[in-house]
Amino acid sequence: MALVHTNYHTNPLESSRLSQRELLARIFGHNGAEGEHRSDYEDSSSESGSDYEVEECHEDFIWCWDPDTLSSSVCLTRGNKEVLFHPDYSCGTAAARGSLPLTQGGEYYWEIKMTSAVYGTDMMLGVCTSDTDITQYKTSFCSLVGKDNTSWGLSYIGNFHHNGKAHNYTSRFDQGAVIGVHLDAWHGKLSFFKDDEPLGVASKGLLGKTLFPVVSSTAARTKMKLQRSSTASFSLQYLCCATIGKNLPNVQSLEFLPIPPGIKRHLCNEFDWIFKVHLPSKQSS
Repeated sequence: MALVHTNYHTNPLESSRLSQRELLARIFGHNGAEGEHRSDYEDSSSESGSDYEVEECHEDFIWCWDPDTLSSSVCLTRGNKEVLFHPDYSCGTAAARGSLPLTQGGEYYWEIKMTSAVYGTDMMLGVCTSDTDITQYKTSFCSLVGKDNTSWGLSYIGNFHHNGKAHNYTSRFDQGAVIGVHLDAWHGKLSFFKDDEPLGVASKGLLGKTLFPVVSSTAARTKMKLQRSSTASFSLQYLCCATIGKNLPNVQSLEFLPIPPGIKRHLCNEFDWIFKVHLPSKQSS
């Protein structure tokens, strides 16, 4: 429990005189200037110490979809977070790429919700390098992400694609499904989640590559929405969250950890994805 082993425990008389905001600032190293940028968290804090409630509070996006690299049959809405493929009709495969390169030495996690009907030759999500031409199949229908050796993609049918080859990875997903993507750039591993359930490692051959998130669709008037995009660097805080995650049956179990409600709320609002990506997978990798 090094994650929360602080003055809160070693000097309860002192901590009793601190507001919850000040206490958290000491634990997580926040300063006054940062407070202006953490208003979503601070507004959700309770001085009364009431029971913890899971909240959707993921307002920080480290990247969105890049308007400068889109296929011609793609529109972006909701502040470049939602992709609309083939607004009128489809005559091929359209794609969108993330605005930030994902480089070696970090961990990245993002979630994409299928906000329309899911159908057609293929709808996919995954990662690609800068060498991937996401516009080259605008007049043909194909499984674009994973069609060559510069991209890795999961199809809505449940197959994982890379270098023109595909194998069954999970079951089909439909409208409303939330697909999580975890890139462990420290070890070169790519994993997926479906509605918070870990699906296991899909590929291990990505070490040293600079990658971009990517989505594609062949179907008219289909949409995917980026719900969050997060990253973490190597730190003691990260290791503590990862260790706890490896011993939890699910993310909801965070509610029952014996730590103060405010800290628990902060962990679940900001670091829940770290716990999630370290949950034991139901599939062997």
